[in-house]
Amino acid sequence: MRALITASFEPACLRRLERHMTVVHEDWKRDRKIYFDGAELAARMRALDADVLIVEADLVHAEVFAGCRLAIVGCCRGDPINVDRDTATRLGVPIFYAPGRNADAVADLALAFMLCLARHVFTVNRELKAGTLRFERTEDYLAMYERYAGRELGGATVGIVGLGYVGRAVARRLRGFGARILGYDPYAGEIEGITVVDLPTLVREADFLTVHCAASEATRGLIGAAELAMMKPGASVLNLARASVVDEDALYEALQSGRLAGAALDVFGQEPVQPDNRFVGLPNVLVMPHLGGATVDVVRHQSEMIVECIDAYLAGAQPPYIWNPEVLSDRRSGSGTPA
Repeated sequence: MRALITASFEPACLRRLERHMTVVHEDWKRDRKIYFDGAELAARMRALDADVLIVEADLVHAEVFAGCRLAIVGCCRGDPINVDRDTATRLGVPIFYAPGRNADAVADLALAFMLCLARHVFTVNRELKAGTLRFERTEDYLAMYERYAGRELGGATVGIVGLGYVGRAVARRLRGFGARILGYDPYAGEIEGITVVDLPTLVREADFLTVHCAASEATRGLIGAAELAMMKPGASVLNLARASVVDEDALYEALQSGRLAGAALDVFGQEPVQPDNRFVGLPNVLVMPHLGGATVDVVRHQSEMIVECIDAYLAGAQPPYIWNPEVLSDRRSGSGTPA
């Protein structure tokens, strides 16, 4: 077997794969800075005579399956929507993926955002460095205490929209602070440490509302003008999921008017976010250019998950993270179409 890996991959996991196959690693972020389209990817697979493909952002659509010989596809994502599931399943090709690979990374950033908003960290830091926060008199220092009095997360109510891998990781961290945790997710049952409520209740009661649901037609504009108007004056909104979930126009208006205390945004309607983005100019908004999952640990997580699946599959065991498990039944019965 021969594998082409275009995802970022940990060296130790590359060596584990080499026990089973020849490995060619061409990290799309390091080597190409852009992903393959279908025809290019099929051509590269043919040139290498590869039958195992592991990607992150590359498009593995029907033309890839038609243009080369595939036995295994790995996708280093929690939502492998860039892989044609129907075609892979029809051909008996398993798709291994990495659910929750970046949950801890995004959850860490969400807590960092909350703490910075709660304690005015970036505002005070910016004013001190700019020289606009000065203490020439005792009264200046006392005024600063009053102006920048923060709050403790232990006394706050945090509303988590979306209780998947990331939302639950955020909740685990918040429990250490003693925060009251509300959650909204129409697909979630009872979860220890989280009071699951309807969306209006969560919006009305949250001091911090943090968004961690997937982008879909059902979640488009989920946090809109009506929901933002229901929030407490002085509450804050965090979005580390997808920009489409929050109405950007309504959020901007609520922040500019001062009705909401602040926001922390890692996702935007137009990405990568540029310095002239309107949210960048608001003093009560923390911004990052979609870096929530950008840690070396995420690369390790996704690499280990994909290799664990391939190890199990080649040994005839159940892979732990397979997007189309029906191909395993076909494989056991001998009815699957050879890849």
